[in-house]
Amino acid sequence: MNTPPILRRLTKRAQFLAVRQGARAVRSHVLIEARRREEAGAIGVGFTASKKVGGAVARNRAKRRLREAARQLLPQHGQAGVDYVLVARQSTPEAPWAALLDDVGNALIRLRADLETGRPHAPKKRASSAPKTPTESD
Repeated sequence: MNTPPILRRLTKRAQFLAVRQGARAVRSHVLIEARRREEAGAIGVGFTASKKVGGAVARNRAKRRLREAARQLLPQHGQAGVDYVLVARQSTPEAPWAALLDDVGNALIRLRADLETGRPHAPKKRASSAPKTPTESD
């Protein structure tokens, strides 16, 4: 019988910051970041929700829902030796449970493919820093 991989919680800020440098998958109800560690072993998992999600009650509900989704899906779709951070979005606390599970599962599948091929995430497009051309009012 195949034993499920061990889930290890990320607790230090440095761990969360390290994962931010890896691949990411954005879905309507969740953002998941992933990065392979040097040492193999357990699946690392962390959860975060900013004040954009809402007050303390909404943030805690969002993190509880993400913890349960990760508990159900990471053993199937996660990779040993990879740290994952699940970031709550504004819709996370009130999203239908099936839709949240679907988003988390799809994001984990995408991240597995990205990590296996070594394909980094696409960088965000930033506003151009080129100087503006003067207008008539200048």
